[in-house]
Amino acid sequence: MTPEEAATTLGVDPSAPMDEVRRAYRAVIRTRHPDRAGEASTADAARIIQAYATLRDVASGKVPAPRRPGPAGQAPTVIQVQWRPPIEPASISRVDDDTIAIGAPANEAFLLLLDAAHDIGEVSYLDRSVPILEAICQFVGTPAVSLVVTIQGRNDGTDAFVHSESIEARPGPPTKDVIDVYEAFLRRRQAVTA
Repeated sequence: MTPEEAATTLGVDPSAPMDEVRRAYRAVIRTRHPDRAGEASTADAARIIQAYATLRDVASGKVPAPRRPGPAGQAPTVIQVQWRPPIEPASISRVDDDTIAIGAPANEAFLLLLDAAHDIGEVSYLDRSVPILEAICQFVGTPAVSLVVTIQGRNDGTDAFVHSESIEARPGPPTKDVIDVYEAFLRRRQAVTA
């Protein structure tokens, strides 16, 4: 797949910065992933993933930058893409029963936390300025719970403070168990975006 085809697939300009490419990829794959759109979308999802990988390789310098045709009779102009080191997966570790440390800047950590919250429940509240998110989760055999995540940026990464509480008249699962599931989905998301 050429960088131009990849950009078209994700709906971005071929010279878009990697942050914009990543946002576009997440938005598109969220709607076309077979888990959400059904098995018929498997080929679409594979193409979207390939497009993201192609543009990531362009940004890291592994493949040449796309060229735009110049005026008639002139050589094409090279689109300048800022080189960035390859993206390393964020480290994820449990600090205590209700805190998860993510080795990434707050904005990247928040996107990872948001994606994992979408995976385990329905996001019912989101405020990027605080930042805070809430997801309503239903686990087999337990009452629905409200999973609330707030984050605090640190020098070496981001801490996510997680709280869960039953929203029904009966007690929900222990917060630690809910966070165990959430952490597992964070690690799964981390593996997908790496």
